[in-house]
Amino acid sequence: MSTKELVSEVANSNPESLNNRDRCRVGQISLSDGPLASHGEGGKYGDVFVAALKNYGMLCIGLYRYRDTSSSFEASTKRYVITNPPIDFPLIPTDKVFVLMQFDPGLEYQPNRGERDDNS
Repeated sequence: MSTKELVSEVANSNPESLNNRDRCRVGQISLSDGPLASHGEGGKYGDVFVAALKNYGMLCIGLYRYRDTSSSFEASTKRYVITNPPIDFPLIPTDKVFVLMQFDPGLEYQPNRGERDDNS
C-alpha cells in the first residue's frame, strides 16, 4: 500500500479501520485541571489510580513531578519521572500522571467490555 493510499485509508475511517485502532497510547493527565483534578490537592496515588481506571479506563503508570516544588521565583522548571509510586504516595496539583489510555479518545469507555454474560 502506498503512502497516498494509507493516508486516504486513515482519513476515511470505517468500522474495520477503527477496530485496528482499538489499542492504547501513553498520555499525561494534569492534576491541576481535567478529570483527575480533585485528587491533586492532598490526594494519594492509590486514589487517583483507582479513579482513573474505574471511571475513565486509564491505567496509571507513574507521575511527572517538578524537581523543585517550592513556589520561589528561582524554582526549577525541570521535572522527573516517578514510576509505580506506593499507594500512599502524596500528590501535588502540579503533578502530571502518566497513563495508558484508549488510542482513539472519541471511543466511549465501556467498563465491562470483554466480560462474559452469566448466561454464556
